[in-house]
Amino acid sequence: MDAGGAAGMRLGVDVGGSTVKWVILGETSEVIDSGAVPTPSGPDEVVELVGGLVRQGVGSIGIGLPGHVDRAAGIALFVPNPPGEWTGHPIGLALGERTGLPVAVVNDARAFALAELRTGAARELSDVLFAVLGTGIGGAVALGGRILAGPRDNLGEVGHITVDADGPPCCCGNRGCVETYAAGPGIVRGLDGFATAAAVAAAARAGHPAAREAMSRAGRALGVALGDAMALLGIGTVVVGGGVAGSLDLMLTAMREEFERRRPLIGDVAVLPAALGSRAGAIGAALYGGEP
Repeated sequence: MDAGGAAGMRLGVDVGGSTVKWVILGETSEVIDSGAVPTPSGPDEVVELVGGLVRQGVGSIGIGLPGHVDRAAGIALFVPNPPGEWTGHPIGLALGERTGLPVAVVNDARAFALAELRTGAARELSDVLFAVLGTGIGGAVALGGRILAGPRDNLGEVGHITVDADGPPCCCGNRGCVETYAAGPGIVRGLDGFATAAAVAAAARAGHPAAREAMSRAGRALGVALGDAMALLGIGTVVVGGGVAGSLDLMLTAMREEFERRRPLIGDVAVLPAALGSRAGAIGAALYGGEP
C-alpha cells in the first residue's frame, strides 16, 4: 500500500513479546488513534500487520523493537523476545517496500524515552535517566535534551547493571543483573503461588510478608543499579515506566534508602513516574519516524 506520504500524520508501532501497540499521531503530535493486537508469529507477519495499519494521510512509520538495531540500515540485530527469527531481518526495508513510506527502526526503550522527554513526565527537563520495567528492564539516557543512541541503539541498558555478582543468571550471560530482581519474572522468582508481578504487588498491598519483601528486594536492586548509572552520568532525575511500574510505590522506600546511602556522590534524586502509559513506546516510535 502506498499512502503517498503527503500529510503530517505519523504511525508508530511498539513490538513486544506478546503485544504490538500502535498509535497514529496528528500534525501536532496528538494521538488521534491507537490500538493493540497480539504479536504475530514473525517479522514478515509484523510487516503485513503494520502495512495494514497505514491509512491515507500517514507520511511516515516508526517501529520500536525490544533489542539492538542498526538504525541507519533499518536492520534488527538482536531482538530475542518477539516470536520468530528477527536476527538480521531488514525490517525497515521490508516495511518501506510494503508501504512506500520512510521508516525509522529504533530500540523500544529509546522510543519510550523520546516520548516521555517530548510530551510526558520529562518534557521540561534536559538530563534524564529512563528505566522501563516489564518482562525485562530497558533504559535510556537524555543529555542536553537529546536521547543518546549508541552504535547498536543500545546506550542506556540499565537493566544489565550488576547488583549481585553471585545472583541469579541473566539472559545476557551475566549473573545478578538488576533485571533478575526487578523485572516481572525476577519479582515472582522464588515465590510460591504467584504467577505474575501484578499478583505479587496486590499481595504486598494486602500485607503479605513475602510479597512485600519481594517488592522491597526489587526496589533495592533498582536503587543500586540506578545509583550506579547516576554516579557515572551525573544525572539526578529518573523516569520509571513500563508494565511493572504500576508497583513503583512499593519499591520506592528501598530505592530511596539506596540513593540516600550514596547521597554525598549522587546528590538529591528525583524519581518520576512515566506519564504516557502503555502507549509511550509507540508514541516515541512515531516521533522518530517523523524526524528528517
